[in-house]
Amino acid sequence: MDFKKFLKKELILLYLVIIVGAFLRLWGVYTNSFAFTYDVGRDMLALWNIVHLHKLPLIGATTGLPGIFYGPWWYYLLTPFFIIFSGNPQGIAFLMALIGIASIILGYYFGKRLGGELLGLIMAALISISPNLISLSSQIWNPNIAPLFVIFVLLVLFKIYKGEKRNSQLYYFLLGILLAFNIDLEIVFGLLFSAGIVLSVIFTMKRKILLKNILFFIIGALIIFAPRILFELRHQFLMTKAFIGFFSHTSSSGTSLSIFEFFNRLGILFDQFNSTLAGGNLALGALCLLFTVICLVLFYKKSDKTIKNFINTSLIVIFVFIAGTIFFSHDIWPHYLVGVPVFYVLLFAISLYLLGKKTSLLIPTAVAIVIFFINLNPIVLYKTVTGPLWIGDASVYRNQLAVIDYTYRQANGKNFKYVVYTPPVYDYTYQYLYLWYGPQKYHYSPSVQSNLAYFILEPDYQNPSRLTDWLKQRAGDGKIIKSITLPSGITVQTRVH
Repeated sequence: MDFKKFLKKELILLYLVIIVGAFLRLWGVYTNSFAFTYDVGRDMLALWNIVHLHKLPLIGATTGLPGIFYGPWWYYLLTPFFIIFSGNPQGIAFLMALIGIASIILGYYFGKRLGGELLGLIMAALISISPNLISLSSQIWNPNIAPLFVIFVLLVLFKIYKGEKRNSQLYYFLLGILLAFNIDLEIVFGLLFSAGIVLSVIFTMKRKILLKNILFFIIGALIIFAPRILFELRHQFLMTKAFIGFFSHTSSSGTSLSIFEFFNRLGILFDQFNSTLAGGNLALGALCLLFTVICLVLFYKKSDKTIKNFINTSLIVIFVFIAGTIFFSHDIWPHYLVGVPVFYVLLFAISLYLLGKKTSLLIPTAVAIVIFFINLNPIVLYKTVTGPLWIGDASVYRNQLAVIDYTYRQANGKNFKYVVYTPPVYDYTYQYLYLWYGPQKYHYSPSVQSNLAYFILEPDYQNPSRLTDWLKQRAGDGKIIKSITLPSGITVQTRVH
């Protein structure tokens, strides 16, 4: 079989890869099986305030770092789609899936620019079926769109590394915008990623970086940081003080630099590599890693300059994350590394591409197909589609809609109030659904004062005593006339005074 002729049918292969990737990302949206959590409810309420109350924020939600907030660009990005989908969270989940699908297409485009059709198709295929990247496309959360913008950064770097003098300032300007935007999406990831990219550009371009380029880069970053800068000026540099205090405390607390800690952080990165390319199979993940290392060692020197530049960039970024997480004394959460899988995909795809150039296209094509089907897992996929609908737990959007429907049906047009126990304490999800979904479908909202109340009790598996104590404190709050536990584990008590 002539694989060169086979690759000429790249569009057919690309469409197949996109269709598979789209299905994996859209199935949860279609069945309303996506997570509707505390964070999502908070963000939907913020979007409601922007659209209906015309409150334009200068900052976003809180980060995991005390006193430090995300920027508002996540809300700015979602606002048009909130309007288009009339506030329906399913529409925002659909947008997340589309962003994941766009990552497949953009990954193909970047790979094709970098090395041709084979590299483009391999990158698209790996992004399409990567369990890690699929999971990011299935949940509404600002860090989860980082992979798409990482690929945008790679495309801008491609132009910069080519040394094109025409429009060079534009590319540095775009780089500043994109890196700052990634910081806005996830601050720890964004800072480490930006540090890695800046080091890569300095290492690659050396004296070719002009003062004008640096100036345009800074202007681009300042555009993204402008709302937060304005917030800081209005609030006596609140976040700046918190940021300095946090890292001062971190450094003074003393970070363990033991061999154990070093290998622990390497293990976190390997687990992510494994979930990106090997579907969680440790043996296959180790084999993929070994294959990547061997191919890069054997073929690096004979690679063309642009390929070398992106190998260097990928390794520098990964090294920065290793170093950064080692010196970070706090727990390493998955969203701190949210965009790193793109570099795993890139290095593995480049390895297959280089192997194909030196041997035969048959070998990398066969390996890519095997990896594709192992991660796709057609048997499990078939059972998911043909079997009973997955029930899920209290965080599944479909199950929360069932609670809202139940309370309205039981009320049968009467005024009622609701009280929620949820492990995160703040019931943002139900606040939003009773603000948007209930009035839209049943044409009235719950009342603050009513003799009829529904107590919505989400299970607290980690601390069941908290729910028990919570119910004891409210034992005299109305008489329980009915109690039902839905398949999701959510209990709804009907109480009357």
